[in-house]
Amino acid sequence: MRKAHYLTSLAAALTITACGSTAPTALPTYPDFNIPALPGAPIDAANVQSNKLLVAPGVKSDVPSFIQSMFVDNMTAFVNESGSEVIDRQLAQRFIDEIQLKENLSETYEAYQGPVEAKFLIIPTITDYSWSSEYEKADSRKNKDGETIRYPAECDYTGKVKGNVQIRALPSMKQIISVNLTGRESGSKENPPSKKCDETSMINGAIKGAIADLLVKGDDDYITLSKYVSSQGMITGAKKAEGEIYFETNLGRLHGAKEEAAVAIYQEIDGELVKIASGEMVDKDNVFNSKSYIKVEGDSVERIKRGMIVMLSGECTGFGCKWNSSLKNLTK
Repeated sequence: MRKAHYLTSLAAALTITACGSTAPTALPTYPDFNIPALPGAPIDAANVQSNKLLVAPGVKSDVPSFIQSMFVDNMTAFVNESGSEVIDRQLAQRFIDEIQLKENLSETYEAYQGPVEAKFLIIPTITDYSWSSEYEKADSRKNKDGETIRYPAECDYTGKVKGNVQIRALPSMKQIISVNLTGRESGSKENPPSKKCDETSMINGAIKGAIADLLVKGDDDYITLSKYVSSQGMITGAKKAEGEIYFETNLGRLHGAKEEAAVAIYQEIDGELVKIASGEMVDKDNVFNSKSYIKVEGDSVERIKRGMIVMLSGECTGFGCKWNSSLKNLTK
């Protein structure tokens, strides 16, 4: 774990805060900038499509329910941060029971006939978990200045988990996507009460941390799931301020918008969402309850049209994200 301490210190020393898109204050007061519209795009701002989702824990016979519940809590937070809403856990459990019944009987699932408000059913499942521990005795070393650095005895704990996330369409319950995930987390306790290193709180903490590591903002799996989970707003116009173009969207704080959040801009073509550009929401002074502004870089500016779909992408930009990803790989 002392290696991890060194890496964490190095990360703290090198992490640089990413610069967001700085825009003039009060963008709504600037002149409108005319942009073309998609055929059939509404003249006024249409409502945001805020997804209502069911989240139900998967079942694995050798994984305790409290561990499955940890993953459900993480998935619920992921949905909320994406601007969508988790509803009716009892209904979610009923779907899980029906799916398992059909799978056990090896039958093809027929579409559910009852009413349901949600668009998707999300099933996060921990498929495997493990933990290990190691005792490190007290030690002392001299640094380059000849000073003696003393390290106390410690117990190092590592948790590892494997998980799966299914997204099923409702009411048909047809599987839309299935993603396999892995997570790992390490922790330590100095001056432990014994060399056995078997404290329940530390073991559970390592496993909980590993579950949190399954879905990390900016990872490919996080971005993939965001496309299905996030609320859908649209480009409603544009402003020109100080020589720059800022695109207006009806995706506001009420639906997950926040300063410097990465977004993806799509056009629906033949029933599929085709990505047109990536962008970033600007500073907090220009993110409002029912609207926000987006900065798009490069040649993509000319491709943006009123009526295109805007979603939080789950991407993570800047040096800090790249460093965190490298650190995660080093500690695996």
